[in-house]
Amino acid sequence: MKRTLLIVASLLVTAAIYGQNIPQYHSETVEASSRYGEGNAFQQDLLLYADMLAATHPYYADAKHRATLDKRVSKIYRECANLDDVKAFRLMLARLAASLGDGHTAISYWSNMSMIFPVRLALDGDKPAIVDVTAEEYKELLGREVKLINGRPLKSILKEARAIVSADNDVNFENLVKEYLMFAEFWSFLGMSDERLTLTLADGSSVDIAAINKNSLKIARLQRDDVERVTAMRNTLFDYTIFENEGICYLQFNQFVDRVTHPQYQQLARFDSFVAEMMAEIEEKQVETLVVDLQYNGGGNSMLGNVLLSWLIPNADMKSYGVDVRISELLISTYPYYRNFTYDGEPVVVGEVYDMFRFDHNRVAVERAQPAQDSTQHQLNLDLERIFRGNVIFVEGKNSFSSATLLLTLARDNGVGIIVGEPSGGKPSHYGDLLYCTLPNTGTIATVSHKYFVRPDRTKGDCDYIMPDVEVELNNPNRDVLWEWIVSTFDKRKRCDSKSDDDSYMWDTIYRPSMN
Repeated sequence: MKRTLLIVASLLVTAAIYGQNIPQYHSETVEASSRYGEGNAFQQDLLLYADMLAATHPYYADAKHRATLDKRVSKIYRECANLDDVKAFRLMLARLAASLGDGHTAISYWSNMSMIFPVRLALDGDKPAIVDVTAEEYKELLGREVKLINGRPLKSILKEARAIVSADNDVNFENLVKEYLMFAEFWSFLGMSDERLTLTLADGSSVDIAAINKNSLKIARLQRDDVERVTAMRNTLFDYTIFENEGICYLQFNQFVDRVTHPQYQQLARFDSFVAEMMAEIEEKQVETLVVDLQYNGGGNSMLGNVLLSWLIPNADMKSYGVDVRISELLISTYPYYRNFTYDGEPVVVGEVYDMFRFDHNRVAVERAQPAQDSTQHQLNLDLERIFRGNVIFVEGKNSFSSATLLLTLARDNGVGIIVGEPSGGKPSHYGDLLYCTLPNTGTIATVSHKYFVRPDRTKGDCDYIMPDVEVELNNPNRDVLWEWIVSTFDKRKRCDSKSDDDSYMWDTIYRPSMN
């Protein structure tokens, strides 16, 4: 088994945000306007935020969309006239961001994440809400159904939360909000107490839950056998195990991060070297089935997905994503090299959207022979003799997001393997590649997408999810249903015992046409 240190996603995000100076957003045109000069701090930052959003996000390259935004901003500007609460202001901006249906474009409205309610609600079961994880003193609540919270049904609470949480789709929202609901401050965003929750249980009894400092949390959990599972979450960015008897290689791919993407972490493995070693062992041991488990993967640098795919399909044959990039002052201030980009021989124009692969330097690089790659670049597999020809199974779950969704979509649209599990947390075509900025008058931190990733097969339309070819339960507390299904379907010993080499029965049994 190959293993490398896992860096928790939230820590990487924190390092990315706070490890560098987040630029303040300024606009000479906005700041010279009479509305800006006459406005209070909230109105001024609203105008700057709207300008940043309209000038940066690909959605607002459309004049009609920009006009709709302007009307909405005019209304909010009037509402900010007598505002004196920065939290309320940030929630106003959060609603603007969330309306885009883009999980990468968001407002940081948090000021205190140290106080939590020591219960976690499962939102994806048959019941409206189940207490899933709690502090030691509330362990008797484990597994019990919750009917009301502070006298309100969970459905109405979630509807209100949906308006301020940026998410690609409902699955992505569910993943985020079940974590947010643990933070006491989030309940204040919903107009409720951040000191105490009252849970009304299905049997009519109720219990008050007091907020505590997260450092004093002592976890009690529902009894599960997750730790013993092949498919249990591993404390790694990526690792694999080969089951020789079954002829299966199980790769758990938890984050698109390695030493190339994060050179400051020299203890990390290179993903291209890792995959080359894995594929060499697959060849040596004549493994017939590769399982790529992305159910815990929230994304990262999508190049790692291209590295893996280069071992599964000839690189020259792969249909790739289209990427539209919006040129803006914020983009250029973050990545100054964009100033030198040209398109058909002409300098790029701020405000325009370009096909990323048609920038002159990208087009010329494709037309020339592939350049030698050095230690600062990922190596693709270009040896056609080493392409893996066996079964490929991709596992997706509700946490499969961003670059994980890109990989799943590339596999789907290029006919590589099958996808099993649950609907993805990300859209096949989606906004992304975020930029950061700070609004100068209120210190509000914002993120915004500047690219739109378009799936290779545009005939499949604009879908909210990647639906699996085969739906397999991933969260059964008593059984590793996923691994049971994989072994029962692909165990090579069963095929060796068969008198026929015809494996068409396999597809008749497991294949179901995709819904997208």
